[in-house]
Amino acid sequence: MRLQKPKRRVQKANDAKDLMSLCSNKYQRVFRGKEELKVECLRPDEINETHKLELMDLLESNMKESYDLSPKGWSRSDKEDEMFDPCSRHLILFHNNHVAAFSHFRFDMDYGVDVIYCYEIHIQSNWQRKGLGRFLMEILEQFLCLFSLTKIVLTVFKSNSAAIDFYTKIGFSIDETSPDDTYYLIMSKLNASHQTVS
Repeated sequence: MRLQKPKRRVQKANDAKDLMSLCSNKYQRVFRGKEELKVECLRPDEINETHKLELMDLLESNMKESYDLSPKGWSRSDKEDEMFDPCSRHLILFHNNHVAAFSHFRFDMDYGVDVIYCYEIHIQSNWQRKGLGRFLMEILEQFLCLFSLTKIVLTVFKSNSAAIDFYTKIGFSIDETSPDDTYYLIMSKLNASHQTVS
């Protein structure tokens, strides 16, 4: 059975090997002052155990408290399963071979729409407020355009006003699929160049 166009776009994105080689040169590395950060986009089986531990420690440091206060609660093992699922990709900024920031995302279908689903975006405390979050999101938007996907989707705790403000400033809005009666919002940003006719 022939795949519909949105599913074909997702499949093409998932089949792509070296995503960073497809991006503009300005996203191949990033400087903050005199410090250079290396940019890599990796599948879980391409990440060594030391860096997997750094990713999980950063995620837990930033999010455990919010999860503990939510009905879902915090489970490191559940998050590890989600983070390192074979379908996942990790856009990572490395400084001196240590994780400075990352975004965990997937190319996926969501309510029948072809999307980049951004599960996580986290930055080490000493690298915050240096534009790295915006930089990571710009790369995701590059991927969005490269594969002609419809939108970037993410979930954010309603209690995380700073994150909501950040996403709003860079063009995200509450998605039509966002539920009214729960502790989180679903936000999205459309691909401006996407053709609405599939």
